Amino acid sequence: MAWIAQRGKVWRAVVRTPDGRINSTHDTKAEAEAWAARQERKKALGTARGGATVGELFEAYYDAVASKRDSARWAKLRLNKWCMDPIAERPLADVSTDDINAWIARRTEEMHRGKRVTCATVNRELNLMSGAFEHARKDREWIKVNPCHGARRPEKGKARKPKLLTLDQIEAICISTGYAHDQKLHTLTARVGACFLLALETGMRSGEILRIRPADYWRAECTLHVAATEPGGRKNSKSGQLPDPSRNVPLTARAIELLDQLIASMPAGQPYIVGINDSQRDALWRKARDQAGLMGHTFHDSKHEACTRLASHIDVLALSHAIGTKDVNLLRDRYYDTGAAHAAALLPRQLTPTKRPR
Repeated sequence: MAWIAQRGKVWRAVVRTPDGRINSTHDTKAEAEAWAARQERKKALGTARGGATVGELFEAYYDAVASKRDSARWAKLRLNKWCMDPIAERPLADVSTDDINAWIARRTEEMHRGKRVTCATVNRELNLMSGAFEHARKDREWIKVNPCHGARRPEKGKARKPKLLTLDQIEAICISTGYAHDQKLHTLTARVGACFLLALETGMRSGEILRIRPADYWRAECTLHVAATEPGGRKNSKSGQLPDPSRNVPLTARAIELLDQLIASMPAGQPYIVGINDSQRDALWRKARDQAGLMGHTFHDSKHEACTRLASHIDVLALSHAIGTKDVNLLRDRYYDTGAAHAAALLPRQLTPTKRPR
C-alpha cells in the first residue's frame, strides 16, 4: 500500500518494493497518487526494476535529462500526463510507430481552454517524446529503433504573428500589473510588469530576464550580458553549436531605467535581480494580461514586438545578435514584422531613371 503525504508545498509518495522503498515528490496530490498507482501495478507485474514500460521510460528520461533543461517544468507536466495515457502501459520493446500515430490522433482531438490543440503544440510534444525514446535507444540501449521516427506528424500551420501593442494596451498592462502605481517595485506583480517592459525594450526571453545577475549589467557600456551557462540562456541554434553562445544585449535609455529600478529593489539573498521564479512570473503575467483585456497575448510576444521596433534602428546582423536568434530565416519569418507600408514610406519617388520632359 502506498503512503502519500504533503510536505510543505509538495506531495510525497512512498511505495514498498521487493528491493526496498522508493519515493517521489509531486506538485499535486493527484500526480502523487497516479505515480504510486503505476508503481503498484509494476510491482504486481514484477516490473518494478528496469525500463520495462513506456511509463518507466518517461520517468527515467525526466530524472536523467529533462529535469536539467530550461524547459524542465513544461516537460514534467507533459511526461506526467503521458504516464496516465494508454501508451504508458505498453511494454517498451513492443512500441511501434503505430502506437505513436495513435497517440498523435488522440492528442489532436483534445481540447484546451475551449480550443482544439494546435498542430504546433502536438509537434512540440512529439519532439519531447522522441527525445525520450532516443534516450532509451542511445543512452540506455533498451530499444534499437526510435518509434517516433516515421510517425505522421501534423502539418505545420502558419507562424503566429500578433499585432503590435498600442500605447493604450501597454498602459493597460502597466496598470494591471501595478507598475504604473508602484515604480518602487515593492510587489511581485509590479516586478513582472517591469520585466515585460524590459522585454519590449530588449527582445529578451522571460528566462533570460529572470536570470540577470548584478554582474551581468554593464551600465557604463549600455549593455547587458546574457550568459549561456545560466538556465534560460541560449546554448545553440538551428544552425548548430556555437563557439560562444552567450551574447551582449544593447540597452536603450528606457531599458537602463527599468534595470536600475529592479536593482534598487532587488530582494535580499537573491542571486538574480528580479527575484521571482518562472512559475510566479507565468501566473502573475496571465492574471495581469487578462485584466488588461489582452487574453490572446503571450509574454513571448514581446520578442516579436521588440524585434520589429529594433529593426528600424540596427541592421539585420546586429539585430540577430541582440535578440539571440542566429537563424536569419527565423528572424525574418517569425519575429520581424515591419509592413510594406513602412517600407513604401522609405522609398524614393521612383527607382528607374527617365528622361526629363523637354
